[in-house]
Amino acid sequence: MGKTNDNSNLREYLTPIGAWALAFGCSVGWGSFVMPGTTFLPMAGPIGTVIGMIIGGLVMLLVGINYFYMMVHYPDCGSTYAYTKNTLGYDHGFISTWFLMLVYIAIVWANVTALPIIFRNLFGSLFQFGFHYTVAGYTVYLGEVLLSLLALGIACGVCIHGVKFSEIVQIVMAILLIGGIVFCAICIFSSGSQPLQNLKPYYAADTGRAGQIMRIVFLAPWAYVGFESITHSVEEYSFNVKKAFPIIVIALISGVIAYSLLVLIAASALPKEYSYWKYYIKDLENLSGVKGLPTFNAVKTYMGDKGLVILGIAAVCGIMTGLVGNLIAASRLVYSMAKDNMIGSRFTRINEQGVPANVIFVLVLISIPIPLFGRTAIGWIIDVNTVGATLAYVYTSWTAFKTARKENYLPVKVTGMVGFLISMTYTIYFLIPGVWSISKLATESYLILIVWSMLGFFAFRHVYMRDRKRRFGRSTVVWITLLFLVFFLSMLWFREATKKTTAEVLVNIDEYNETELSAHGVTLTLNEIIESEDYIAKQVERVNDSMQMNSILQMATILVALFIMFSIYNNMMHREKDLEVQKARAEENSKAKSDFLSNMSHDIRTPMNAIIGYTELAKDVDNMPDEGREYLDKIEASSKHLLALVNDILDMSRIENGKMELDIVKTDLKKCMDDIRDIFSTQMKLKRIDFVLDAENIKNRYVMCDANRLNRVMLNLISNAYKFTPEGGSVRVSLYQISEGASRAYYRISVKDSGMGMSPEFAEKVFEAYEREKDATDIQGTGLGMAITKNILDLMDGSITVETEKGKGTEFVIDISFPTVDASEMAENESDALHGRQIDYTKVRLLLVDDQPVNREIAIRILKKFGFQVDYAENGAEAVDKVKSSEAGYYQAILMDVQMPVMNGYEATRQIRALDDPEISGIPIVAMTANAFKEDVEAALDAGMDRHIAKPIDIGKLIETLNEILTVERASL
Repeated sequence: MGKTNDNSNLREYLTPIGAWALAFGCSVGWGSFVMPGTTFLPMAGPIGTVIGMIIGGLVMLLVGINYFYMMVHYPDCGSTYAYTKNTLGYDHGFISTWFLMLVYIAIVWANVTALPIIFRNLFGSLFQFGFHYTVAGYTVYLGEVLLSLLALGIACGVCIHGVKFSEIVQIVMAILLIGGIVFCAICIFSSGSQPLQNLKPYYAADTGRAGQIMRIVFLAPWAYVGFESITHSVEEYSFNVKKAFPIIVIALISGVIAYSLLVLIAASALPKEYSYWKYYIKDLENLSGVKGLPTFNAVKTYMGDKGLVILGIAAVCGIMTGLVGNLIAASRLVYSMAKDNMIGSRFTRINEQGVPANVIFVLVLISIPIPLFGRTAIGWIIDVNTVGATLAYVYTSWTAFKTARKENYLPVKVTGMVGFLISMTYTIYFLIPGVWSISKLATESYLILIVWSMLGFFAFRHVYMRDRKRRFGRSTVVWITLLFLVFFLSMLWFREATKKTTAEVLVNIDEYNETELSAHGVTLTLNEIIESEDYIAKQVERVNDSMQMNSILQMATILVALFIMFSIYNNMMHREKDLEVQKARAEENSKAKSDFLSNMSHDIRTPMNAIIGYTELAKDVDNMPDEGREYLDKIEASSKHLLALVNDILDMSRIENGKMELDIVKTDLKKCMDDIRDIFSTQMKLKRIDFVLDAENIKNRYVMCDANRLNRVMLNLISNAYKFTPEGGSVRVSLYQISEGASRAYYRISVKDSGMGMSPEFAEKVFEAYEREKDATDIQGTGLGMAITKNILDLMDGSITVETEKGKGTEFVIDISFPTVDASEMAENESDALHGRQIDYTKVRLLLVDDQPVNREIAIRILKKFGFQVDYAENGAEAVDKVKSSEAGYYQAILMDVQMPVMNGYEATRQIRALDDPEISGIPIVAMTANAFKEDVEAALDAGMDRHIAKPIDIGKLIETLNEILTVERASL
């Protein structure tokens, strides 16, 4: 059943016969009509070629098994790309695709530029009209360019018109292709004994028969490339993918038949002037017309012009099936890349005919200039397509082996490994000239491979930069290998170019010598000329051998260097991974530490709340003896000191974890200093310390800052001055304004004492955590106060310095700046705050929610002391029920604990806020909890609470907070 294809899905249209036509048409093209004479017969003779083609077909069938196995596992368009990315990763997928794309494009270009060659031989100069020029010895004519563009345009029209239409055209042309070849072969070899007689000798005579056959076997990737093209269209099958293997087998058999019959046809007829096919084939360069194409010469000899028409139709069909089939394969490959967001999403669009038309148009567009470069230049590109094909076979076979090994499937483990080794051998065979290959790439082909590899680096960089899913850049092996390939190809290109230049120089020298000798009346005999040519050939071979040895040494050196570089880089990557693991562990430890400190804070603050609360209540008991009141004062002082130690440890932990943040509010600096003076005045008097705090000389008293943190800094500094100053000493605190900017004021704060001072060694590390002066062991403290002070000032972009001398006192100087606030704005806020305090607490009913009886008792007593009416609930669920059942206005506020059984405070708040009656759901809720961190405050506000008060309860802050929320509530009423 077909899919809807108006956006990005391919249609299921391809029938089994259509798949066969696609595979067969891609693998047999123009070359099957030309190469028998130019390549196959000289290498192995007619029978040697047929045997080689059969064996080569079987080798490709082995690779086909691997393709089929992977098709079943990954039935996605994209073929090798899909298998590689899923098995080896996207880096390998990109490399395999990059070189496979070159294969299909090169085959399209090969078929486009093949028409002029065939038409020149069949029709002479019919299309050699218009302007013309020469590229690499090949003359390009306007008429032949137009002929090539016509074929390209027809192929584009077939592909764009619709998937079903292109399938029908491909089937018809594939049948005409194989049918025409078989028909001509039957007519020729049934005409008598002469065709069979002309096949002799059956092999070439320069090497052994096995060697000749192996030469043809090694050409199998070139001959049959394209048989795997149907794997790109697997999403378009209208049949079960498991039926694809017989189609691959039949396509390869059809290819073997086509190549074998065309080779036999080529050798079956000889022009009258030749006695053996060897002489005929060797002289092809000097022949033109039909004689220049042995296959066409044979059919004309035995079948006349009718045979030329039949074989001509078959040849044109071969070219067109190659064009259409490879455009389809390449377009599906690009489409699969686009689906993975490697290239623009516009290439995933499918038109109404079920075709990725944008991809087809781009492929055709980049192919339009190709006929202008001539057949020779395009031949250099065509030479490299075999390398790309063998690399695709390497990847497919290896992924099949890995997948089969994972599933412990022995048959494909064998075919995968054997296919991998054979494909690797093919790749090396075509890349390295002079080792065992009698056919080598052109010098220019090496340069093209280098350029294509370098373009691959740029293309990968583009893909890598677009990659938001972090799929690419994970395999260093791929890129080291590609870098090695570039070096390797560069070496081969340099070697071949040098060899070519050396041969040309030696020939030029020889010709020059012959000319000079002739000018001086010396004439060389035929034997002397032959000896001279042999000598030059030997010298060229000597240069070649020398360069080959030097190249091997050079390559070995580069390989060792790359190995060392890769080893170092691999080590670096392992280090990076280790650091990431350590970082992850550190973050886990930090979280565990934070959780522990949070729990510790909660568990310590809860009993501290009881101690401080009961102490506060006990001090109000009538007839309390003076001695008992003194004990209570000491308990209260010790409790506050213990709470300060807990706060110091928690603050230092948050500083170390980078979690301390400022809470910027409008602040009156003068009032802050006045409050601090009030805090310390009494204890300074008791110790007979001359305490002076001067903050009068400031122009901008209203600023934006974290008032609580600033107070913490001042409390730490003055507490230290108090602790380290003996009785009768002095402490001077001053705040004065240094300067004023457009919207910011600059201040200096000095805290100076006449105490014991610090040693120079300790002064250098006074702001480090846990540091204490060794001879101050009788002074209580954690050694965290100054470290916390320094970190708070760093957060405020301020600075602190210390001047001290042992026995003469210490002065801390702070330089800091704050954004200023308009005085009138602050006055308005203060007026609202004063107005808000005019509340009759006896008319206010509060709901206290806390699961701890001790905490409830303390809170209720403190609140009733101020006149509040108080109800209580033991958990969040009970609180929700009480609020639901109350009338509007019954409760003016709720004091909510957080950690409670049955239902916690956050959930209870959310349920209250979700009530239908807005007057009840909007009751002010204050978190009153031992969870005291900033994130606890944020969590409370996020849950819908209005304020947060940390335990142990600061009575002053509790009453001030209730004043604020009750004032807001009254204003809203």
